Amino acid sequence: MLETVPWASELRGTVDAHGASIAVHDGTQGISFHALADRASQVAYQLLFRGMRPGEPVVSSLRNSIPAVWTSVGLRISGAAEVALNASLTDTERKYCVDLVGVKWAVTTAAQADIFRALGCDVIVLEELPKTGETLDLPSVPAEAWSRIGFTSGTTGKPKAIVTTHGARWIANILQRAHFSTMPGPGSAILLMTPFVHGAGILAHGFNDRGATAYLLDGVEIEKVSDALHGGKVDYIFAPPTVMAKIVVAFEGEVFPNIRTIFTGTAPLTAPLYYKARKMFGPVIRVTYGKSEITNPITVLSPEECKTYYAEPSDGDGVCVGYPGSGVEIDIRDDTNQKLPRGDVGEVHLRGRHMSCGHLDANGFQPLPPDGFHATGDLGRIDPNGRLHLVGRVADVIKSGGYKIHPDEIERVLAATAPVVSIVTLPSEYWGEVIVAVAEGADTGWEDRARAALGELARYKHPRAFLTMAELPRNHQGKIMRRLIREALLEAYTIQDGPYPSLKKRSASPA
Repeated sequence: MLETVPWASELRGTVDAHGASIAVHDGTQGISFHALADRASQVAYQLLFRGMRPGEPVVSSLRNSIPAVWTSVGLRISGAAEVALNASLTDTERKYCVDLVGVKWAVTTAAQADIFRALGCDVIVLEELPKTGETLDLPSVPAEAWSRIGFTSGTTGKPKAIVTTHGARWIANILQRAHFSTMPGPGSAILLMTPFVHGAGILAHGFNDRGATAYLLDGVEIEKVSDALHGGKVDYIFAPPTVMAKIVVAFEGEVFPNIRTIFTGTAPLTAPLYYKARKMFGPVIRVTYGKSEITNPITVLSPEECKTYYAEPSDGDGVCVGYPGSGVEIDIRDDTNQKLPRGDVGEVHLRGRHMSCGHLDANGFQPLPPDGFHATGDLGRIDPNGRLHLVGRVADVIKSGGYKIHPDEIERVLAATAPVVSIVTLPSEYWGEVIVAVAEGADTGWEDRARAALGELARYKHPRAFLTMAELPRNHQGKIMRRLIREALLEAYTIQDGPYPSLKKRSASPA
């Protein structure tokens, strides 16, 4: 068993091999590997000087930027448990995270320093660190020490704090690179636009470890994206479906043949969006499945496998996310925790050497169960070829008129009728739940297209109402929040219950 992780030694090796190359570029300027390592070392030594021990939690709160990367590297080589908070969190959300984890130190900007001091943190201000300095020797860190504490999306309640050790994180980094469809190296660059504290950070470290550049933007900044694509500055892209949809719309009719791989995940990729992106970039799209509890990739559907899958007729519920990654075990279990045979839909359970060791909630640290499997809350099935298909969320299963209905199935059918469609339910004494389809910024013909598309679904799966919102609520990871849509609808409409339910709009409604 791995007893220590030589983060600092690995960083020195990267600097020796690629020191003058650009490690991170923000669309305006870049920083070399040598300079990044120097800045990261300053963060590490400040923490060690203040008495931080391996595995102790340290908060960082930074928008996508060059400092976000070298701060993350500094926390890793110091042996800290990195608690990377999205800089867009509200004061209440930030306090909840800091209190739950019990943070003593924070690394952030001068603008946010007083916020974290008020929460009881000893703050390291990035602007006050030396701009230059030698990368000094740092010891290896204990593999069992906590390395990263990330938060679940909180789509159904308060987020949990997921704890990963340094040993598991090191293995995850290696497995991430092992599953690249084409291997990046010096001269390659990946375009990243989602929050660095989530999936973008994992890929940035993976590319940097290979001597490649992380081209990190603070969101989908179309002008900078255009410069990167048209200027040939990137040959890889990380684009979850929400990001991919924006790019496909912004550059409709154009072709970019120099992209080697598009990494996508965080949500199932529908067939209409796949084909639009493939027309623009070619058959280079790779699908993966990831969770806060076990580092992506859990499963992989390579570009060639995507090409095959999306050409196949539907063979059952869900969207395919690929074959299990190296070291990953997947069980599909029923409500009694019994393993189901291939083809049956149940809750997805995962186990792997690179997964979390447990989570923190209001009752303290909760380790993994004795069998080491994590119950994901995702519904899925394994097809005859051994591929995982995601069907939906256990918590989102609709119970209407005695039927169990998966909202994701309805959303997939409606995917081509509007830019974004979400299925939610409203409470009904007669039906249990009433199904409602809500489109984001749809035109006046959307309802007619939606009703026509629903012909392939059984009547009991059809929504009872078709509504439009200017913008669907999302969390900081870009995931649509069905709970918040439901709350907005309940505020905007009253339900006319009975055998033929309908919605009546209140006055001054937000929807």
